[in-house]
Amino acid sequence: MKTKLTRLILATVAFSAVTLPAAEVYTWKNSKGGTIYSDTPNRLRADKSGVMNIRTHSVSQPQAPAAPETAGSLAEEQGKLNDKIVQANKQIEEQNKKIEEQNRLQKEDNCKAARLNRQFADSARTNNREALIQRYEADVNKYCN
Repeated sequence: MKTKLTRLILATVAFSAVTLPAAEVYTWKNSKGGTIYSDTPNRLRADKSGVMNIRTHSVSQPQAPAAPETAGSLAEEQGKLNDKIVQANKQIEEQNKKIEEQNRLQKEDNCKAARLNRQFADSARTNNREALIQRYEADVNKYCN
C-alpha cells in the first residue's frame, strides 16, 4: 500500500514538473553581445525583449509599438465630441417618444377599464352600489382627464 502511494505521489510530481515551465521566456542581447534569457522582460518592458517558445526554441521579436494617431486640432476633437453628443441626444429623444407613446396607450387602457367599471357599478345590484359608483367615478376622473 505504501509503495503504491509513494509511486502515485512521485508520478504526480513528475508530471506536474513537466507542465510547470509554461511561462514565457524573454531574450535580449546585453551590451557585450551576449544573449540573456529571463522570465521577466528587459527593464520590465516587453517591447525591448523577444519572447522564446520553449518547445520549438524559436524567438519571436518584439512587436514595434503602434504609431500614435495623428492628433487633430482641438477644434476637430471638439467637433467629433459634439457629433457624438448630438447622436446620443437623438437616441434619447427617440427613446422618450417611445416611452410617451407607451404611456399614452396605457392611459387609454386605464380610462377604458375605469369607464367599464363605472358602467358595471351603475348596473350593480349590491348594497354598496353608491360606494362603488363613487370609487369608479374617481377612477374615471383620474385616468380619463
